[in-house]
Amino acid sequence: MEFYSHGKLLLTAEYAVLEGVKALAVPTKRGQGLSVEYTHTGNIIWQSSTVDGAFWIDCVFDFNFNCIIVRKGSTAIIEQLATILKTLDQLSPNFFAKGIRVQTDLEFPRDWGLGSSSTLINNLAKWLNINPYQLLEETMGGSGYDIAAAQSDTALFYTRNNYEPTIAYVSFSPPFKDNLYFVHLKQKQNSRTAIEGFKERKAIDSATKKRLEEIGASFLSITTQSEFDALLREHEEITAAFLGQTAVQERLFPDFKGQLKSLGAWGGDFILASGNETTVDYFKAKGYPTIFKFTDFILR
Repeated sequence: MEFYSHGKLLLTAEYAVLEGVKALAVPTKRGQGLSVEYTHTGNIIWQSSTVDGAFWIDCVFDFNFNCIIVRKGSTAIIEQLATILKTLDQLSPNFFAKGIRVQTDLEFPRDWGLGSSSTLINNLAKWLNINPYQLLEETMGGSGYDIAAAQSDTALFYTRNNYEPTIAYVSFSPPFKDNLYFVHLKQKQNSRTAIEGFKERKAIDSATKKRLEEIGASFLSITTQSEFDALLREHEEITAAFLGQTAVQERLFPDFKGQLKSLGAWGGDFILASGNETTVDYFKAKGYPTIFKFTDFILR
């Protein structure tokens, strides 16, 4: 049995999506596959490969979800995987039958922040026909927008609502998309840590939530890059204010001739750059060589 889920990027309402703000997300062309084979080994064999084909997890669990063999994988990763397996057993008892072999295959580097965890959770939920949002909440936590993107072939608006979110599929293909780029900042962010830090802050006021949703809606209707840049700038200013942080353009790229926006957890992973034909050379000169055009990265 084989399953596949797309990676994700959150274009609007980062952090605020946790408080029920409607957020615009897009699936990426790169994702993660999962294959399951039933065996008679009497245990659970788990192997996860990176984008270059090397295993970063290679271990064996018994049916009590104790790791009995570790060839690859840190203690923290193995413990997290054991938690996922135990939760799967609660939601789908005896899913392992007489034994299983599971292999996952990433199509992107783990430090890109495209959803190595969310694509795994969604694939597991597909396999066992269980609610992926419940599985996420009981294992990794988060808003769930990444699960929605993992399942989608197009952009979407996502509103959190426990295990039954509201999802509206949309087309996001701005006429100036050839001037939009995704740049990796080489600083992998821990989403769980970012979420916990956000929860310690005071709630976002209703006026701010409304404006973030308006900006997201406007992304679909604007026709000029200058209008888009203004919206990106405003979104960054709003988010910087309630996070108490400095926006990425001011912090790292004040001389960039265009507009930048953080995506997801602030401080690393990918940013969106609205620029021109010189954008790629600009970021390479700054030491950031991992750059993708919108059309090469986003599913559609």
